[in-house]
Amino acid sequence: NGRNLLVEGAAMPLAGLVPFGAVPAWVKLELAPGGSSQISELGWKKTLRSVLSLSYFHHAPNLVWFVVALALHVGAPYDISGARDGWALEPFLQRLALNFGVAGLYYSFFYVALYHLSWAKRKFKPGSYPTMGNMAHNLWYWSLGVLQWTAWECVMTRLWATGMVPFVSDAQLLASPALLAWNALWVLIVPLWRDLHFYVAHRFIHIRAVYRFVHSLHHRCTDPEPFSGMTMHPVEHLYYFSNALVPTLYLSGLSPLVFQWIFVHLSLAPGAGHSGWEDHFQADQYHYVHHAKFECNYGSPPSG
Repeated sequence: NGRNLLVEGAAMPLAGLVPFGAVPAWVKLELAPGGSSQISELGWKKTLRSVLSLSYFHHAPNLVWFVVALALHVGAPYDISGARDGWALEPFLQRLALNFGVAGLYYSFFYVALYHLSWAKRKFKPGSYPTMGNMAHNLWYWSLGVLQWTAWECVMTRLWATGMVPFVSDAQLLASPALLAWNALWVLIVPLWRDLHFYVAHRFIHIRAVYRFVHSLHHRCTDPEPFSGMTMHPVEHLYYFSNALVPTLYLSGLSPLVFQWIFVHLSLAPGAGHSGWEDHFQADQYHYVHHAKFECNYGSPPSG
């Protein structure tokens, strides 16, 4: 049933080099999936150690997501010069196709590997699988998330292009040790900022009125599958994606890479974290319990 491996890190850390079939040491294999206590992974001391050692970044899914962001920044950078001419549909559609491709491949990889190839064995709710209706529902709202993600990228590109929001180019970044250090710091801050923002935002959308009209849509998925991670009401997408706007709009000296990195984190992290399985390297029992129990675990283990 897999190997029991000890790993430290933020969110659900890498189980050694085994992407599927392994679990962290705190998981008790004799218990049902999702039944192990995660208390040993919680608390400010644990969080502080992971931050000081940077294990939350280099020994966690954060590293995978940053590599994706860096590849996009290098291979498909934002067309800031082209945006100076005004709004155009073609660049938006090109970016939309790119984002659908990247996110679709990532989410589909986990969906196919877990639900069709059976690369993991410990499902939180054994025997429970999404119906075609469930998948149609989830894919529709997931697609609206990708659409809004792309729209915010186009808005930000236009703001950079018109000079309304400052940015630094790659050439400026590499020519200035101070700017390079500032951006490197923000690369490391992004997962921590994401966790703080997510906790606060998540508590807010559990207020009764907001929950009823907005967040309840996400909680229809009591037994999540990967695409349910970004299955949200468009208003919740707006609140969720606002995370990327705070540093980008209000801080100077940042490369568009930081904005790209935040959006990749926002858009890819929910996938494997909502997988519905316990034994893969991006599984997230902590958030699964939130879906199962509702009024608990609003953030991730570092905020726990």
